[in-house]
Amino acid sequence: MKRTLISLLLASAAFFAGRAVADSSQSAGGVVEVKGRGAEGRQLYDGGGKLSFLGIALDAQVVHYQPGGKIALPLSICYRVLETAPIRLTSRMGTEHWRLYSAATESMTAMYTDERIDLATPGEHTAQATRAWFNDKYGDLPQPGLASIRGHYYFLIEKPEGGWLDITDSPAFFDRREVVRALTFTLADLTRFSVSVAELQSTWESGGPLRLRLVVRDAGDRELPVVNAPLTVSAGDWRANLATQWAPLDTPTGWMECSLPPQVPAEVTVEGTVKLETPGGARQLEVLARFQRGEGRVAPEQLRIAQQGYELPRTDQGVVRETRAMWAGPSDIASAEKIRTAVARCRQAGLNAIVPDIFVRNTFLARSDAMPSSGSEEESLDPLGHLLDTAHRAGLEVHPWFCVTYRDRRFRDWFRAEFGDDIAMIDADGKEIPLGADVHRQAYRDFLIKLMVGVARDYPVDGIHLDYIRTMDRCYCKRCREEFQSQFHKPLVGATDEDWIAWQREAIGDIVRRTAEGVRQARPAAKMSAAVFSSLRGGALQGQDPAGWARQGWIDIVMPMDYQMQSLAVRVNEREFLEALDDDDQLVTGLSLYMRSGTDVNSRPPDLIREQIELVRRMGIHGYCLFALSHLSDEQLAMLREQINAEPAVPYYR
Repeated sequence: MKRTLISLLLASAAFFAGRAVADSSQSAGGVVEVKGRGAEGRQLYDGGGKLSFLGIALDAQVVHYQPGGKIALPLSICYRVLETAPIRLTSRMGTEHWRLYSAATESMTAMYTDERIDLATPGEHTAQATRAWFNDKYGDLPQPGLASIRGHYYFLIEKPEGGWLDITDSPAFFDRREVVRALTFTLADLTRFSVSVAELQSTWESGGPLRLRLVVRDAGDRELPVVNAPLTVSAGDWRANLATQWAPLDTPTGWMECSLPPQVPAEVTVEGTVKLETPGGARQLEVLARFQRGEGRVAPEQLRIAQQGYELPRTDQGVVRETRAMWAGPSDIASAEKIRTAVARCRQAGLNAIVPDIFVRNTFLARSDAMPSSGSEEESLDPLGHLLDTAHRAGLEVHPWFCVTYRDRRFRDWFRAEFGDDIAMIDADGKEIPLGADVHRQAYRDFLIKLMVGVARDYPVDGIHLDYIRTMDRCYCKRCREEFQSQFHKPLVGATDEDWIAWQREAIGDIVRRTAEGVRQARPAAKMSAAVFSSLRGGALQGQDPAGWARQGWIDIVMPMDYQMQSLAVRVNEREFLEALDDDDQLVTGLSLYMRSGTDVNSRPPDLIREQIELVRRMGIHGYCLFALSHLSDEQLAMLREQINAEPAVPYYR
């Protein structure tokens, strides 16, 4: 292909000239009312402050990066302070980070930045990040190539003079499609580089597509694609802007595209600029290239973006096999009328299983000789029994959901009076942890197992579902310290993460194993399932070992709670589980129906739910469980009924 070389004309440019900005309004999920989360046992921040994020821009298409190092990042965040407070929000440590997607490895990592979002004065402001760094604790380090900023976890709440107070939720604004697309760029080693148009393709037909691949060749002799550059294609009076071409999940294909005019020109000119953040500072390069009609001619099908399809498995009778479940909270089944509504909506959505929370805090919505019932709105109602009858008549399976360790003080007081054992957890400072129960206590584990096995024995359940099947925290009570010392021959305060993993897994594993044995003896056809962290490492620190449980035959269905707004993050997490499990058919992905935006909790757009279910299907995962029924909007229900689940299915494991 004949082409001209691109002239590298250095020029200075104002920071905001030609930038790609994603605008937001208060109605588009950009408002944050600053309220703390009580991170790491700190006092909950409730000192006020409110702001609206208006726009975000990255003033470079290529950024210098050597794997493992820091980068100069010209990132600007425009915001309006609606309610002042003597605080600032930052992204510099811990879980207070951006998520960076690396296309080269298809992985996510934590990206920290140095901007300071100050809430001291009202009005509009711009917070400027100048550098970024990474942490492989939350994913692999990025590699050279296309990268995109994919949303934000928490913000750190800091005092103006320094010192952090707490963390607060980020708004849904950062997960919006236009924001993600605007923040896609190329990481490259720019200690030495050249830029060129590597290829142009077109049908060269009237109104047909034309695309080109702009690349940077870096010091590692890598040819890396560049997108989002403000380039145009022209011929005579005709001019068209080249736009980045996107594949599913908003991943860039590496091409930039436009459509030809009705009269196909004999020659087209490509021109524009590329902005690079080099070791020597910002550089702006002019692009100029010409192509004759017919150069790079391809057939239309060669320009189509590959769509990963899927075909759902079927029974011998042709019925779809896919687990389609819904988590339902205690309030959803607290009365006969609520049970009727819950079952009707699940059936309308094309689901085949409901997972009702019957045991959380001090609430128990069934009948048992192990503990008294509580939480029903109707004195004579047996919520679980009525739900089973109603759901089974509607063709829905029921898997009662037990929050294994989510206990409050009322329950702990009852347990102490009933069994004479204190199951409160104590933190490293000697203070009682408000929520949870010490699973290292044999009496508590025995109680849990008796309760869950008893429900499986006394009710025609289709399975038993374990949630909060984790320690929730680290207990430093006197008995834990003595038991750990005896077993590990070292003080608990000196335990490493690996020590904690071994210590916690022993207690949690005992619950899983003995419950499974009891349930299978009482009701052989019942399935054991567990909701676990979407991070295997994070779950391990609280005693989870889902791959091990499945391998031992204790758990039939593993459900990672993969409530990410970014579908690419879901893909990264689910791949980890597919690699860890010996049998991929045991995986059912937990997806969220809700999203947080500051202090607001809203139902997600139906298109996002559909995208994530279809992603799970393309990955070969045979089911999903939605969290939760209370967030199921009419729009989401209609999408499930009419599109995703238009054809009925039986649970895959049947």
